[in-house]
Amino acid sequence: MIVIVNGLGGAISAWRSLLAHFGQRFQIMSFDYRGLYRSGPPPTKDALRIEDHYEDLCRVIDASGERSVVLLGWSMGVQVAVEYTLRHPMRVEGLVLVCGAPGDPFAGVFGTTLSRRAVPAVCRAIEAQPRLFGAVVRALVSFGPMPDLLKAAHVVAPSCDVEVFREMAEGFSRLDWALYFRSIRAMGGHDAWPRLGEITAPTLAIGGTRDVVTPASVATAMAAAVPDGEVELLTGASHYAPVEFPRELNERIERFLVERVGGRWGRSALAGPAAQASN
Repeated sequence: MIVIVNGLGGAISAWRSLLAHFGQRFQIMSFDYRGLYRSGPPPTKDALRIEDHYEDLCRVIDASGERSVVLLGWSMGVQVAVEYTLRHPMRVEGLVLVCGAPGDPFAGVFGTTLSRRAVPAVCRAIEAQPRLFGAVVRALVSFGPMPDLLKAAHVVAPSCDVEVFREMAEGFSRLDWALYFRSIRAMGGHDAWPRLGEITAPTLAIGGTRDVVTPASVATAMAAAVPDGEVELLTGASHYAPVEFPRELNERIERFLVERVGGRWGRSALAGPAAQASN
């Protein structure tokens, strides 16, 4: 089973291409974070730590009945997936980390270390006026040419799947913004960088050369810190690589499963009879 541990910026729709590519051969599962998209609110307003999301991931995997999985983490999901791998090394056969960091997530945003202070400060400001921020986001999402303008401004790559991007943006525009930005701030309380050397699973770190949220150098550093790690940098990809370069991402993940994970994830399994998929 492949478990997608998503980012805060998108629901399962971000992985439409991957579901089509792998879904007939492997079971695929994912979940929405507390209070976001289709999930209910957290038990308390502060139950949004990486450790809380890790516990939810444990429940998802336990409910599947699978004894071992491949974890695919994106953005904040990298922190959650790494935490699970460190605590349950025998249950993770492979680890794919896309455009994220295992800790210190605010370092280097827009290429400056000042982001360590700036990002939490901006989050607090928006938490104080969530309705105003929500109104702005909804106005931007409803503006038809917005995806094309983002491409023209090189915010997202020209190859971005506009249909998927619009679907993601529609879900994004309906979020509880106070909760969303509390979730971002809570990311800063987790740091697994010092423990990456304990990871035993084959690990593929993927970065985008135009990612201003998590620079490509982070993926390179993660791969170097994991004993059985390797890196792939997608030229031209931003933080939204899954919707910009889905074919390249799928092919690279498949090669990783065949060459590095093997076993039931190997070439014969990937070419074999279809398996039931769910998401």
